[in-house]
Amino acid sequence: MKGLLQAATAGAALAAAVPFVAVTESSASAQADLVSAPVQAAAQGRVHAPVPLRVRGKANRFGQTHRRLPNGSSVPLRCSVTGQRIYGDRTWYRLATSQREYVAAHYVTITSGSVPHC
Repeated sequence: MKGLLQAATAGAALAAAVPFVAVTESSASAQADLVSAPVQAAAQGRVHAPVPLRVRGKANRFGQTHRRLPNGSSVPLRCSVTGQRIYGDRTWYRLATSQREYVAAHYVTITSGSVPHC
């Protein structure tokens, strides 16, 4: 019992030492910005797609859609991977964001830099 009491007391002390952060609409949007924050982009690209381009969690059409990029959007590119074939092109670009996010290279034109293989 004494060990449980000490653990509970230590937990309460730890909880008191950690500041409480309220999640508000503005902090939620700031967190969303962190997800999309650039991470060492090797190149820049521009989306050219007839409908908003799906940003996927994997380099295939079945990967979870994280978000969509409208036609003309500028995207930071980290590297390229081989994935599912889209109109004969198996290249997908990993975006330079804090998450693993991919777009089909068929819909992206490189505007600056070069994209290394991951």
